[in-house]
Order: sequence, then structure tokens, then C-alpha cells
Amino acid sequence: MLTLNRFDHISMAACDWRAQCARFARLFGFRFLREFTPRPDTPFGGSVSRIRNTATEWEILQPDGPDSLVQKFLDQRGPGLHHLTVQVPDIEEAAAELERLGVTPFGGISEDSMWRMAYIHPRDSGGVLWQLYEPKRAEPVNGTRGEAGALGFRRIDHIAIASPDLDARAVWLERVFGMDAGRCWEVPDRGYKGCMLRIPATELKLEILEPLGDEGFLQTFLARRGPGLHHVSCEVESVDAAVEALAAEGVSPAGGVDESGWRRNFFISPRDANGVLFQLFEEPEA
Repeated sequence: MLTLNRFDHISMAACDWRAQCARFARLFGFRFLREFTPRPDTPFGGSVSRIRNTATEWEILQPDGPDSLVQKFLDQRGPGLHHLTVQVPDIEEAAAELERLGVTPFGGISEDSMWRMAYIHPRDSGGVLWQLYEPKRAEPVNGTRGEAGALGFRRIDHIAIASPDLDARAVWLERVFGMDAGRCWEVPDRGYKGCMLRIPATELKLEILEPLGDEGFLQTFLARRGPGLHHVSCEVESVDAAVEALAAEGVSPAGGVDESGWRRNFFISPRDANGVLFQLFEEPEA
């Protein structure tokens, strides 16, 4: 099992990182931290922003030319969630532990000016590209209360993945990352079941969703895109206020507001968030 120091960031691919970064700052209050520029060994640029009320960051990747791996991703899948990144104490030991677990790091160990890195290929992890890194020098990590943005953003609660086999995926995540399975549930009338796992060294959780039956939103997703990252779930101060804020942007909730499920919530379609499906929910009043 890998040892994790922290969950570092959620990464997405986009054609224009500046426009995407500005929109997420306006809507979610993500605070811009830095820009990074293309290098010979990293043919993409982008930005990193801090997510409110956490030490976790949001990365946006923009390709640098038609041969960039990010451009290939955009050509195949369009803009959207790209990978998840965690920090490990020692990248050599992490790579060796992956080999002991039967997972060969994709591309071996690489490095740039800041990090030494290894990757778990989506084919080995149920559709998710995981980046593991060890910093070359100490990096200060400061969470921020930040601004709530137009949507009244409070925090990211969990990241959801779609899988054709929930049990197998949960076992793999526990074996490799030490994630603990918590609450599991079934929603037959909506055609899915799910399980929530705790990610070590972070307040974030990982949700696994598996379709029930031959029809439904998850079956459609898996048929079109295959297993992998599905959505990001965020708490907001008020669902109604968030709906009003989106209306000012010319955006309506996908499917309306759900009053009957786990929490009062709604989804922002990937069409309105440059490829990312967001779930926004509010906690019930005490």
C-alpha cells in the first residue's frame, strides 16, 4: 500500500486556461496561485488555483501545439477532468511498492524543475490517471478561507468515478491507496449503486458509482466514455442562491433541483462548465 502525504490537486484539460481559470474564480472563488509555461519535456501550459477551505488545488492544462499529450486528450475526449495528483514521501519507494502490487508505473519515473513523478495508467486503475510526486524541495501548503464566488461555494466534498464493478474498484483502491470504504447504498429507481471511500491525508472523499440494469445515466456514460472520473461534488451555502447565480450566467440546472435524494442538490452540465460535471448541494439546517 502506498503512503500518501497529501492529496495535491484535481486536474482538468481545456483549450484556454485563462478563460477557464477566470470563470472558476468568478463562480467558485478558486484563487489563482501561479501560471506554468510549456517546456521541451512538458508540452503544455496552464494554471494552478487554490480551492476555498482546503489545501487542495485545481489545475488547468492547456496544450502547446497539436502534438501535445493534452491536445490528444482533447481530441479524443474533449475538455474535462484529466487526472488526480497525490504527494508521496519517496517516489522511488512508491514506484517499487506499485510494482509489488502488480502495477507498473506508466512511463517510469520522470522529473521537472519542481517534482519527481510517476503515473498509474487508467487501464490499471479503472479509468483514472493518477499522478504521484515527490517535491524536490519543501513546499509550503496553506489552505485558504478565500471567497465563496457567485455560487456561494464552501468546499469540495467528493470526487466521483464511474465503474462497471464497484466492489472490484473499492478493493483496488483500498489495496493501493489505503482508502477506507464507508457508506454504501443502492438507488434502484435511478439505476445505480454507490459507495463512499475516505482518501488518506485529505478531507476529500472518493465516490464509486456502478450502474444497476441496462439503462440509465451511468450506463450511457460508460458506453460513451468508459470508466473513469465522473463528477465533482461541492457544498454551497444555498442551492437556491446558486441557481439564481447560474441564471445570471445564462445557465440552468441540468435536470432541475433534486429535492428527494441524499441532499438538496443539482448538477451543472459539462456543456456549461467546459467538460466538468459539477454537483452542488446544501447541508440541511441544524
